[in-house]
Amino acid sequence: MHATTVSTKQGILLESGTNEVEFIEFFLAGESYGVNVLKVQRVIALSNCHITKLAQAPHGVMGVIHVQDKPVLLVDLHTALAIPGTAADQDRQLVMVTRFNKRTTAFLIDGVSKIHRTSWSDFEPMSSALSAEGAGYTTGSIRIGDRIILVLDLERLMLDFAPDEERPAPPSAADEHTRRSRENVKIVYAEDSKMIRTFTLDVLHGAGFANIAVFENGLDADQHLAALRQQAVEQKRQLSDFVDLIITDIEMPKMDGLTLCKNVKTASGDHIPAVVVYSSLINDEMARKCVSVGADAQLSKPHGEEIIAVVDKLCGCGTSA
Repeated sequence: MHATTVSTKQGILLESGTNEVEFIEFFLAGESYGVNVLKVQRVIALSNCHITKLAQAPHGVMGVIHVQDKPVLLVDLHTALAIPGTAADQDRQLVMVTRFNKRTTAFLIDGVSKIHRTSWSDFEPMSSALSAEGAGYTTGSIRIGDRIILVLDLERLMLDFAPDEERPAPPSAADEHTRRSRENVKIVYAEDSKMIRTFTLDVLHGAGFANIAVFENGLDADQHLAALRQQAVEQKRQLSDFVDLIITDIEMPKMDGLTLCKNVKTASGDHIPAVVVYSSLINDEMARKCVSVGADAQLSKPHGEEIIAVVDKLCGCGTSA
């Protein structure tokens, strides 16, 4: 297999906590779509791939291809997103190989334009974005020149394709002392995906965490924390008296999780709440970026037992007084 000339390495040049993001723009039936370049490992020609069919494959799954001698599921995005029409030149279709949630998956696309660098503040959430075929699997849109690029929610798509494998497991039962200590933990949770928010809140609530302030983007969470910080100053207290821990995604409209973490760690004085980055993008490189902005822990989502264990450790839940 030979890679195309499209490079996906530019993301490493972005500084952490600047609220910048890079999207790779690609095409399906003549429409523009985008994916965070950090999720894309490579783009290869379909003609260079040998597809092994699978018995009883989910709708939209073409089969398995081998990338660097490893089997990778190949999903036809036309079918998975219910997008009508076909590629203008099927002989020149491409395969976009992605890596997120510690899983490698390949997606059939019609073509690639380029990589665009922009800010999360320019990202328009799906609630007010342009309606289109496949919009159920988009998180929102960005405007590049005269084009609207719909940004795909690949995590949600794969949750539907492999629900048992991707959905977080419920936490194990905890003793009464541990559950009581969890009830007192004050959490701020920022996540733009409604599906992931629901899963994670079910896990947290099921484990006994009851005091959770939830936000759909990093900016709203940041403003909430700023208001609490001001309240703490007026009462001559610390922000950590109002918030024990912050759980944040990385990819979010208006403000990303790394910027949120950086803001918390640089504006909270000596008594700083713990920050857990809970994202599909966690790998060695992203873990270093999380450390650079002061994150106390990084965890690939969705993992129910692991997020509870991390919160327990950072907040001292279940430990003896």
